[in-house]
Amino acid sequence: MANDRNTDRRGTFVVLAMLAWLIGAAPHLAGWALSGLPPDALVWNMTHYHVSYQEFGFLRRGLIGSLMAPVFAPLPDGGMAEYGILLGIDAGLCLALAILAARLFLPVGHAAPGQRFFAAAILIAPVGMMQLGYDAGRLDHLNFVLLAIAARAVLGGRIWLATLLMVVALLVHEAVLFYGVPVIVALALHRSTAAAATIALPALATAAALVAWGGTQADIATALPADVALAASVWTRDMLEPARGFPASHYVIATYMALLPLFLLHRHYRLNGAAPDLLLVAPVATLALFVLGVDYGRWAHCVFVSVLLVLAAAPALGRSRGADLAPLPVRLAILPWLLPLGPIGVAVLYPFLPWII
Repeated sequence: MANDRNTDRRGTFVVLAMLAWLIGAAPHLAGWALSGLPPDALVWNMTHYHVSYQEFGFLRRGLIGSLMAPVFAPLPDGGMAEYGILLGIDAGLCLALAILAARLFLPVGHAAPGQRFFAAAILIAPVGMMQLGYDAGRLDHLNFVLLAIAARAVLGGRIWLATLLMVVALLVHEAVLFYGVPVIVALALHRSTAAAATIALPALATAAALVAWGGTQADIATALPADVALAASVWTRDMLEPARGFPASHYVIATYMALLPLFLLHRHYRLNGAAPDLLLVAPVATLALFVLGVDYGRWAHCVFVSVLLVLAAAPALGRSRGADLAPLPVRLAILPWLLPLGPIGVAVLYPFLPWII
């Protein structure tokens, strides 16, 4: 009977998670229905599905486009079928993440203090499932799934599988070097220095290759169909993308949203009485993305994913997945982070806020 209740609770969580994903995607879908044209956010992400090694040679973020090229070949460029595939892939990836989260944070037996809090955060926090929907089609979502598989591979001793997955993830999108690779390497270090090096060295070599040869002098905007070329500048612009004169409040919110998951990770270590180790600081590497690009809401979401990855591995390290959230000051610090104000956004924070207030 208890198992039946637990199954029902997990099933409900998955349904609610996908509803949150749909809420995040709703403005894009509604705008498309009203205007008859796909919104810029989806066109931007679709561009990545059209940049391939076959057409442009080796370059960063080219793996998915290379795999999708034969699928898209018979379809009209930028047509309903292509966007249906993009959204279908994204929904499938997010469903997989929702199922994993349900299993991780809604346990069959006794839950550690704060463990169900993470399930609630995934459902309602701006950096949770709503953000995945708002950023539908982003290559990061595939990398989140690859990271989950890689973490399990490391914990199961399949180091070469984790190494392969990290190389693939870097070819999907290089941002994983900051929010994902450090956590996987830190996990491997719990097994041995050789295991960590086996993952880290090929990952760093791949990242170096992307820096050296991942750009292009070709005018991708003119080479791609006009309907799917919005993000073409990604492959020709400089690596550093400094801030663009945002208001001070924007930086304050972004700082808070980025640091709060790291604070929760600290409380996780506090609950478990665990000594500081590399896994405690590995998610901090994600903060480098705030220097390299202006998608601050997206980076805050990646920090949360990085922290969740550490928590997911906790039982294999003799720890619980919870966090010490009992002190009142801790609860007050967390409260603004949990407010269901819609997704955190990408470069524009809290895009739903004008509608809510």
